[in-house]
Amino acid sequence: MVKPLIVLLTTPDAPIHEDAVNMLKKIGQVKYAWTKGWRVDEEVLANVKDANAILVRIGRVNKDVMDQCPDLKIIAVHGVGVDRVDVEEATRRGIIVTNVPGGNAEAVAELTVCLIIMLLRKLHLILDRMKYGKWFEARKYIPGMEINNKVVGIIGLGNIGSRVARYLKTMNAKVIAYDPYVPNSVAKELNIKLVDDLKELLQEADIITIHVPLTKETYHMIDEEKLRIMKPTAIIVNTSRGAVIDSKALLKALREGWISGAALDVTDPEPLPEDHPLYKMPNVIITPHIGGITVEAWRRMSIVAAEEIIRVLSGKPPLHPVNPKVLETSSTR
Repeated sequence: MVKPLIVLLTTPDAPIHEDAVNMLKKIGQVKYAWTKGWRVDEEVLANVKDANAILVRIGRVNKDVMDQCPDLKIIAVHGVGVDRVDVEEATRRGIIVTNVPGGNAEAVAELTVCLIIMLLRKLHLILDRMKYGKWFEARKYIPGMEINNKVVGIIGLGNIGSRVARYLKTMNAKVIAYDPYVPNSVAKELNIKLVDDLKELLQEADIITIHVPLTKETYHMIDEEKLRIMKPTAIIVNTSRGAVIDSKALLKALREGWISGAALDVTDPEPLPEDHPLYKMPNVIITPHIGGITVEAWRRMSIVAAEEIIRVLSGKPPLHPVNPKVLETSSTR
């Protein structure tokens, strides 16, 4: 009996954890399809050919990829966001798409708090001077600011946003949140205020942090109009997806002083061109999409994604389907 072909789609600097790879090798043929980023090229298409399962960490699984895999059963996303997969096309073809909800929530929440503190205390500027021994130059960037008693606005109160809320509450922040899909009971449990209008949050908050998936609804959710609403002393942190913020509008807001600063673990495009002006701005911190990458989260997400593939290829339903409609259709056949 021929073993199923399982393709791991990612980049060399972001492999799938070896424990998960070993699990998959017990039930199928496993090979890597290396990609050069978030695009599909001829090399990717050649390497995914005839896959029965794809585990995607970095890269895209679109119609062209699916065309190469006529017997594809499952696309398992190594993470939460499924914007790297054409879910609508997969559903049309009867292909299960899964993700790992909450798999990197602790990691992203911790980085979010770290970026807030760095930006408020101007640590990126201080550390840049200190590595050259420029003690007195570094001290030009004091005093910084505290989280204590600041109004923090959280956009998206899911696994990550709720963790950020808990962390910041312990630091005596006044936390408000906007999430039209979350009941008020969640906010009550967290002892925070849930607002009905995003504009209200933007007007009130000293610190704004974004934790939403990238969808048609959230694309450029933070545009020029929204940035103009914010306090000139406010900072914004994005560890979700780059395209949630309009990059051109953000650059204009920072240059003209509509807001005080920004910390971005994600950008649009990703990565930004090397000569992009955001890199040079003293009130901006940019990290290379590392929010969910810790030793613990990496292993956890790899294993859960691998387990989903094993379940589906053995005829069992997945635990975290993104398109459960496929399961309903298959059960009625």
